[in-house]
This record gives sequence, structure tokens and C-alpha cells, in this order.
Amino acid sequence: MTLYKQLFTIIFISFISISAQTPEWKYIGKLNFPNADTAHARPFLITVDGNGRVYVASSKATTIAANNAIFFADTSDTVLTKWIDYDANGDSDTLTGNVGAIRGISTLGTMLFVNANVPYPRSKPNTVATQYLYFDGDTNNVAKFGFYITGAGYGTYINGLAVTKDTMVISGVTAGAGVPGPRARFYNFNRANATPAYGSWAGESNQEPGGNHNAGIDVIRDVAVSRDGDYSNPETVFFTTRNSYDASSGTGGIAIWSGGTQTAAGAYTGTRVLDPASELSFDRSIPYGIDLDKDGNLWVAGTDSTRRWVRSYTMIGSFAQNVDELPGLYSSANPNPNGAPMTAPSDVALSFDGKTAYVADGGSRSVYKFKYITPVGVNDNSSSLNSYELFQNYPNPFNPSTLISYSLPKDANVKLVVMNTLGEEVSTLVNEYQPAGKYSKSFNASNLTSGVYFFTITTEFGSFSKKMILIK
Repeated sequence: MTLYKQLFTIIFISFISISAQTPEWKYIGKLNFPNADTAHARPFLITVDGNGRVYVASSKATTIAANNAIFFADTSDTVLTKWIDYDANGDSDTLTGNVGAIRGISTLGTMLFVNANVPYPRSKPNTVATQYLYFDGDTNNVAKFGFYITGAGYGTYINGLAVTKDTMVISGVTAGAGVPGPRARFYNFNRANATPAYGSWAGESNQEPGGNHNAGIDVIRDVAVSRDGDYSNPETVFFTTRNSYDASSGTGGIAIWSGGTQTAAGAYTGTRVLDPASELSFDRSIPYGIDLDKDGNLWVAGTDSTRRWVRSYTMIGSFAQNVDELPGLYSSANPNPNGAPMTAPSDVALSFDGKTAYVADGGSRSVYKFKYITPVGVNDNSSSLNSYELFQNYPNPFNPSTLISYSLPKDANVKLVVMNTLGEEVSTLVNEYQPAGKYSKSFNASNLTSGVYFFTITTEFGSFSKKMILIK
């Protein structure tokens, strides 16, 4: 063997070994609802607490046939356990209850927050809301707030829910204080704050960038905050998601909010998030659940017939670039035969360490679980030859060269490009017809400045992107 062949063999084996050790998301199983509850359980929203327990809300916001109930699973569970059923305990009763439809759920440590609208026949002609706070996972250790209970700021529907590390709740409201909605409203659940009163609203943002809602149909549906974010800093952002009134109105999408603080919410202004493929321009479905992971990536559940995926995006200002996706059978960008059979993923929640993801799927009435796993062994990586995949570049960060790899399940026209954060192409690495197989392309960035770049592959199977970082 010549010296050249020896060196090539060493480099190739090293690259295969490194690729085999690149972490990636794997679908590891499904959490089923108890048999006795399958007829009335409709997974809608989902959250993970500080101990890794996942809570799933079933809600009449999806269909009147659903029970307003919350289920949970601990990290080793394979079946969900019913935690509380508001239909069964009478709290969903239209004459005396406070829970007409669950509309938001979130955790901080072991505290669980739930908000809902009050049953409309009880509050007619008003549309009002309620909010419950449970401590230490105990259904009996609860503080209740709302229009007929205590606290201020519940004289409208509230949708979605997220909690900052300072125990300030952010929700979407259909109407502001004497002004049109939707808007993001803050509630004080921090005992250290004397004003406003505990459980009362602490101000609201400017109007959501989609403009006035239409009869409460196209409103804020979910909220995502940085778990460690300092919301006394006006540069710390949060996100909301909104559905459209109809397919042509274009009122829906993601908003990124900045400029205010948790005690001066009126300074928050929302900007519509844009992405290259308009994946985040939503239609009428709900709720398009969102979450932020520990690295600040925004995770979005596409829940209509044209999406059926769960993807993460890195944010450059108000520009979103797709960088990852949970493997799903129906994913347009990553049709993984070993993926979860998601049909209408309504919400996604990440564990605090970012290594476990849960997806509530309203279509299949299931909860899917994913792990961020480092494959072991060369044989594990060879399975990618049977699927369409774009692998993370190696090394990353890099200076000035890196390898980008991908696999094709069958012959296809392939275009592989590198873009900057403005969405401008800086290099075309591949633009040709290629047989099925695995490929690697070297990218040299010696003529570029340090920063974040994105590489995108486009074939007949779809388009997929990942982020890479150049450090000189």
C-alpha cells in the first residue's frame, strides 16, 4: 500500500469513527394514555418540570369530547398516569366550575401552572379566565386565581403559559386593558414583589404584530421563555406563537419580544419571525406549541396537514434558520423510517439538560419521546445510507475547513449550499445529479469572517439545514 493510500485510509476511518460519535435525535418510544382514558384524552399542551417529569394537558380546546385533564410520566415510565381530571371532580361543570378549557400549562421547579377559560355559560356574556398553581406535584396543594376567585387581570381569555426564573408568568390575552388584542400579559407570582398583588397581572405588551384578532380565532396560543433568562434586562427576549384566522389572512406566526422587562411589560414590542422557507407562517390550526432549549434554540411543533414536524431554529435577531428536527415518519425534510408516526404534533417540551424531548400529538392521541444520543460503533452510522440525512459538520467550530456529510436513499438531484446569517449564499458545494449513497464535501472558509453560517441541502426529498460556527 502506497503512503497516499495509507493516509487516505487513516483519514477515512477516523472520519467514520467521528461521524459515528456525533449526537443525534432518536425516537425511543411512545407514552400511551391509560386504557380507561383513551376515549376522552386529547393531548394538547406539554411541559417538563425540574425533576424531568412530563405533564400533558388534555383540553376541550381541541374538541368538546375531550376531558379537561392532566396526565404525567416520570423519566422511567412507559404509560402516562392521570394526575387530575377536572371533568371528574366537577371543576369543568358549566354552572359552578372554573375550567372550561385548559389553555396553558408550564412548570418552574416542581410548581405546575395551569390556566383556562371559565365555562362560558357561567360567565356569559363575558369571556373570562382562571389560573391554578400547584406545589410539589400535589393536586391538593393548590392556589387558585381567576375572575370569580381572586387576583386581577382575568377578565379576558388567556392562552399559553410560560414562567420566568423570577416566577413571573407570561400568557397571551385576547384583549388588552381597554385596547385591542392579542397581547402578552405578565402575572406576578413572586412573593418578593409587593405590587401588584400575588397572582395579579403586572402589565402587558404592545399588540402582537399580526394585528387585531378576528372573533378570538387567531390569537396567541403558546409562550416560550429562556429558563435562565434575566427578564429584568430589556434585551432578554421571549417568544409567542399565533395561528391565522384562515389560510389567506396571514395573521399567524411566531413573534419575538424585546424592549421591556417583567415589571415594565408595556415596553415590549413584538416582531414577526421570518425564515427562508416560510415554515413559520401558520394557518388556522392550534396551538403550534413552542419551547426554548438550554442553548436558546426555538423548537416549534407544526400541527397542520402541510407540516407534521417538530423542528428547532437558531435565532439571528428576528431571522430563524432551521438547524435540527425530531425524526418523524411524515417529516418532509427528514422522512426517517425509524421516526415517530406524528400526524398532528401540537406541542413540544425539552428537558432542562436538552437531551430529552417530548411531543404531544393530537392526531394520534399519543406522546412521543426522543433522546439526544451519541451512536456507538461504525455499524450504527451505516444505517444512514437507507435514509435522507444531513449530518453535523466536523469539526465544529472550525478554522478554516470542515467536512459536511449527507446520505441519499436513492439517486437524486442535489444542491448543497452555505449561507450567512442574512440568508445569502456564500458557497455552492454541490449542484448535480448523484447516485444513492453517503457523501462528504470539504468547505473552506478562508475568505470569510468569523461567525455563524448555515449549510442547506435540497433534493426531491425536501430541504434541511444545520448551523456551523467559524472561529478564526
